[in-house]
Amino acid sequence: MKHKRTGWVKPPVRFLLPLLLLASPARALAPEKELQRLAVRRSALEAAAWKDPYWLRLLYYRKNLLGGYRSPSVNHNFFLSKWGKISPRLELEAAVNGLFYEGADDDSPECGFPERYRWLRARLDIKPSEIPFKACKSFEEWKAGLDTESVSLLFAAGYLNNPSTLYGHTFLRLHNRGAAGADLLDYTINYAAAADAESGLFFALKGLVGAYPGQFSTIPYYLKIQEYHNIENRDLWEFPLNLTTEEIDRLLRHGWELGKAAFPYKFFSRNCSWQLMPLLDIVKPGLDLSRRFHLWVIPADTAKAVLSGSPAAAPGWRPSLWKTVDWKRSRLSESEKTSVLQLARGDQNAGLKKMDLAGPARKAAVLETAVDYLSWRFYAGRIGKAELDARTDPLLAARAPLGRQPTFTGGPERPASILEAHESLRLGAGPVSLKNGTAYEIQARFAAQDLLDDPAGYLPDAVLEMGSFRLRHDPRYNRLYIKEGRLARVMSLNPWDDWVRRQSWEFSAGIEQADETGRQSGTSAVWAMNAGSGMALEARRPVRQIWYALAEADSGFGPALRSSWRAGAGLKAGVLAENGPVRALIEARYLSYAAGDTRPLWAGSAAASLRLARDSSARLEYSWRGSVKEAGIYFHQFVFAP
Repeated sequence: MKHKRTGWVKPPVRFLLPLLLLASPARALAPEKELQRLAVRRSALEAAAWKDPYWLRLLYYRKNLLGGYRSPSVNHNFFLSKWGKISPRLELEAAVNGLFYEGADDDSPECGFPERYRWLRARLDIKPSEIPFKACKSFEEWKAGLDTESVSLLFAAGYLNNPSTLYGHTFLRLHNRGAAGADLLDYTINYAAAADAESGLFFALKGLVGAYPGQFSTIPYYLKIQEYHNIENRDLWEFPLNLTTEEIDRLLRHGWELGKAAFPYKFFSRNCSWQLMPLLDIVKPGLDLSRRFHLWVIPADTAKAVLSGSPAAAPGWRPSLWKTVDWKRSRLSESEKTSVLQLARGDQNAGLKKMDLAGPARKAAVLETAVDYLSWRFYAGRIGKAELDARTDPLLAARAPLGRQPTFTGGPERPASILEAHESLRLGAGPVSLKNGTAYEIQARFAAQDLLDDPAGYLPDAVLEMGSFRLRHDPRYNRLYIKEGRLARVMSLNPWDDWVRRQSWEFSAGIEQADETGRQSGTSAVWAMNAGSGMALEARRPVRQIWYALAEADSGFGPALRSSWRAGAGLKAGVLAENGPVRALIEARYLSYAAGDTRPLWAGSAAASLRLARDSSARLEYSWRGSVKEAGIYFHQFVFAP
């Protein structure tokens, strides 16, 4: 993996072995060494060591439909043999040849792949007296610099403004021995896409098909804190893995090897979370995690799978920078909040003079909050470094003479962790009352939440749905049809806050039934895409409510429409209310189409859900679309998504 340190990047391991040398080492070996090489090779072949499951895991081999093997690594430096990508046997033979490498020890295959050769020596019972160990200076210096005492799994909460991190991110933290949790001394093992400067649609499409290579790297932990905690405003959860000393050593040995590997990165399957699974399968072979995930992989699910094989331990939680600022703000009076805004965004000189009238403790609290708020504005991209320094320096100068003051005690309220969240895959069923009878519906959604699902452990006031469908049977026509099939729907309701000033927004794409007036049920399917942006407001009495209004652009394509298409815009408004296990949503929208099928659309819904248990709920829905009205009652069960 890439080995990074502050202000310095360690150069790649000097590991470019000539393939011809590995293929025919006899030309360079003395006769007795050649006989020894042939004996070791014969022993490996007789034992069929290349079929050993651990060897196959170390090279990430997968069996294809024809019974052959192939490793997904797209970096040829991960293999010793020219044909190692597709032949475990030839790769093993090349590894045996590498035992007799006669160049500088640090350049040897054994130093490039320490875990591979540890296993090979143990599997073939090779004594150090027969073939001495190589002196791997670069690896040992790297390992000693990390000085890892324990390992934790870290989960960064989802971030809706980045397509590659919608569902969160998982990585490993290496705790430095004797550092007592000092962030500056710890490192992380991180797997991420080596993406280019593209963004938007092309970025998403390339991520879907695996056009980006994914690479492992060791990065200082404080840089990951800056990335997630400060820049992206994401909470960080830390779960101890309780690895043994040997398991930690195995992790580091194989981690070093992964610096020469690169795998196709796919956002929904072979992503940051999945690629940790085969790594941890090597560290703890009994877990067998990678076989539990196939079609899609969600970081929260992989984290649960990893932690299921580790003794229970209390997780750590690091709130995002904004959450800390918001908590401090809640401890200020209205006049003090106004002072913070003046110090951070208004006439700072006047604000400082006004603060001279306050007591030292309250003055210190306002100044500290203003400094944190300015830091958040900088990391959020609202101000530049010059403005940050110009506004922060006077505040720090005013705070220093006050000394220690009782400003803030405690911290933000800790939310539910991913271990307390419902499972990601939702299944449902229920009857639907239509104008002329009753229909029956089954539902499925691969991931992960809508506004009526319990948000514990997920993003609040947000929709994040991928791969959902509603399959309906109408007995009147004996017709089975797709009522709705969403490829994706993402919605973020951000209650307006003068300190933050974030808009609310929505995006959706999938199949839906258009206005079915005059048509049989299920014969009006169209492909629809819409996007909207607007504002939301929060009220907390008598229950918490989120009121929102979005300006929307909408398009549809399908034979059920006049001219087979339409495009237009309109308005959507609604209110979300919650009280304990009950959540309710009322929504209405009007769309006017300027092109194609120009018939306007009035639609709306009223729904309520009741959480029965962590992984089950009941829901009542009423909706209308044009003149078509229906009501249904559904039972939902959340299950683990394999």
